[in-house]
Amino acid sequence: MQQPRNLKIEILDRVALDNLLGLIDNAATQPGAAERVEHWRATHGHEHAPWESRSFVVVGKVLMFVHPCPDGVLLPFAAYPDGTIKVYTDAAHAGESFYRDPPSEANTVGFTDSGSTGEA
Repeated sequence: MQQPRNLKIEILDRVALDNLLGLIDNAATQPGAAERVEHWRATHGHEHAPWESRSFVVVGKVLMFVHPCPDGVLLPFAAYPDGTIKVYTDAAHAGESFYRDPPSEANTVGFTDSGSTGEA
């Protein structure tokens, strides 16, 4: 999967990232969250989230989700209606490529095209 041309990176400290991750994870489990994500995608198109992404939630006009780095560190992402993708990262992960090809078909059992395993 190629990295989108309109990818923006914002560097935050680890405490701010952990707080944002907690808010996204919590909001994604709330009633109606999945329906709001479906509506956002129907209105704005697919957000091109990397295949490993999870915890999708709409906050205002933005679709947010969580994505793991190759070393397992989780980072929050935001997809905007204009197609812009923003990753919030720490300085240690700012140079990473967040868009990687998924492993072979045999290793992706349980994943949907949205990158969610469907597990709570």
